[in-house]
Amino acid sequence: MAATLTLTTALAACASPVPQATGPVMAAPLRVTNNGVPFSMDQGARAKRVAMDTCAAAGRVLRPSIYDRFDGGEWVFVEGCA
Repeated sequence: MAATLTLTTALAACASPVPQATGPVMAAPLRVTNNGVPFSMDQGARAKRVAMDTCAAAGRVLRPSIYDRFDGGEWVFVEGCA
């Protein structure tokens, strides 16, 4: 059940592409929406789960930051995936 929920969550959201890199590089911001529909400001926890699933799908992990923010329907995770 948990695997199905994770897969469903990953497929139910849209995110900007995660840059692929090998070795240490500066991370690019990750912007996520709710399957193309804007998130609302109070959906930060949901947006974080979407971002974590997006990074995991690329074999990476989300790098949360105190500077993550809501911006016009998208949640922006400024340090992206590592």
